[in-house]
Amino acid sequence: MNNCPFVFLLTVVLFVGLNEAVCHKNTLAFENSLTKSHSTLEVHCKSRDNDLGVHLVKFNDPAYTFRFGDNVFIRTKWDCDLRQGPNMEYFQSFRAYNGGFIRKCNETDTWISKEDGIYLSTNGKPEEKGYDWTKK
Repeated sequence: MNNCPFVFLLTVVLFVGLNEAVCHKNTLAFENSLTKSHSTLEVHCKSRDNDLGVHLVKFNDPAYTFRFGDNVFIRTKWDCDLRQGPNMEYFQSFRAYNGGFIRKCNETDTWISKEDGIYLSTNGKPEEKGYDWTKK
């Protein structure tokens, strides 16, 4: 009798189970660094299963953060809307997190809002500009 399919399935189950036990959740953080205007930053993030609602981050306040597990079978995605400025007239909608076929563990993506755009720093690495603001 050929045990290859059983051994393969057992290996996959053990790998997923062990990976689940040692894989720490990821974090998305949204920081308000609007130094010239001191505008409040509005953050609204959604995934396929969760709508986190609107959160306001004042200038120099601690970043708004949330943690989540990465699901490689469904491919975790977080789409976020950021707004700022007088009457929240500057905005940007973007994918803040896009999971892949390989599970990410303990990753921190910090989105930093500045007057000239939105920057990303992953795990404390130097920030890079990701998006410009769009004006209504």
